[in-house]
Amino acid sequence: MDEKKGKGAGFKLKTLKKYISEKNIIQALRYVILALLVCLCGAIALASLERGTGLPVIITLASAIALVFSMAMKIFVMRTFLRKIAWYVFDSLLLLVFTVFSSWGVSLVFGSSYIFLVYMLVLSEYYLSAPTLRDDVIMFAVNLAAYTAVYIANAVVRNEIDSAFLVSSQYFFALIVLLLHFVMFNFAMTVSRKNKQIEENLRELEENRNELLRAYEKVEEATVIEERNRIAKEIHDTAGHSLTTVIMQTEAARLAMDKDPARARTCIDAANLQAKNCLEELRLSVHLLSGRRENVTLKEYLEGILEETVNGTSFTVRSKIDDVEMSEEAERFISNTLREGISNGIRHGGSTAFFFELKDMGNYVELLLSDNGSGADMSKFKEGFGLSGMRAKAEALGGMINFSSEPDEGFEIRLSLPGSLKIKNPQQGGKL
Repeated sequence: MDEKKGKGAGFKLKTLKKYISEKNIIQALRYVILALLVCLCGAIALASLERGTGLPVIITLASAIALVFSMAMKIFVMRTFLRKIAWYVFDSLLLLVFTVFSSWGVSLVFGSSYIFLVYMLVLSEYYLSAPTLRDDVIMFAVNLAAYTAVYIANAVVRNEIDSAFLVSSQYFFALIVLLLHFVMFNFAMTVSRKNKQIEENLRELEENRNELLRAYEKVEEATVIEERNRIAKEIHDTAGHSLTTVIMQTEAARLAMDKDPARARTCIDAANLQAKNCLEELRLSVHLLSGRRENVTLKEYLEGILEETVNGTSFTVRSKIDDVEMSEEAERFISNTLREGISNGIRHGGSTAFFFELKDMGNYVELLLSDNGSGADMSKFKEGFGLSGMRAKAEALGGMINFSSEPDEGFEIRLSLPGSLKIKNPQQGGKL
């Protein structure tokens, strides 16, 4: 029951706000101005009729009707300020005519005139429609100058200059009323314009914010898609290469099983290690795609790779690993380099022992992996798929990699990555 009452009150409040909006209030003021102008022009016209039925009275009646008609046109037909400009010029001329002939034969000193109120009503509608304060000032100055000129001309024609003090008193009373009306009305309209400008700016800011949010969502979505495509390509390349190697090693082991059992065992160990590496790569890629990461440090993860290498095999590994934390991409590259280097040493060099070192040198981080394999003649050496991929990735991260070897002297990989890839606070990231 209370919920229904709350909804009903909210609906009434929205309806009330709709009807008391600034636009509706201004339009209501225009209706009030029109009604007051009808009454005032009618009263002045009736006063003129009481003084006679000559040409001045006819012109007074005609100009009064024309002023009311002009006001109605501006309120009901001409909705924009630009369309009303011609009518405002027409109003100024009508006010001159109405001022002259409505006061025809009436003493400026002892007569009572309310023409300035007609000016005030006509100017009120102008103030409501004008877009800037400058326009209001111009219109006020023009009509006040015209009113003053007509007032002085009437005083001269009626030879009432001798009563200058009284004439001036009546004139300055009208001047003060028109000036106060101008100040108060334009203060209110200036506040209204500023509020409207603020609302438009806030609306524009909100639209810009929404556009930025939509753009951010698109960029974020594109980034996610790009990263997933990269990981998918990496899975394809790594898994395809590793599985091909496993097949080749098992095929070599099958052929050497009878003639060279030791060679067959080495091939099987290499295939087993390569399969483990492939499985680990796939597992890491799945974690990345799902947005999950294991809570282990780089040092622990690298030690795990080395442990997998020696478990159940005849290989030996010595290592020295500094506890350094780096960006996720750099850590992933280091672990992949270690796997690829061990796999290459076993597969191509027949290595049985490895030395691995990861050192934090301050401005850079250095990786060293060496083996006791058959080595290679570097003058004839050509980088394969794995080594060329390492070089490209190292350069993309802003680092460098070198491969060195001598026949029967093993193979060495030396990788340097910039210190900018390190994470100062390990708790904020860098976990594989």
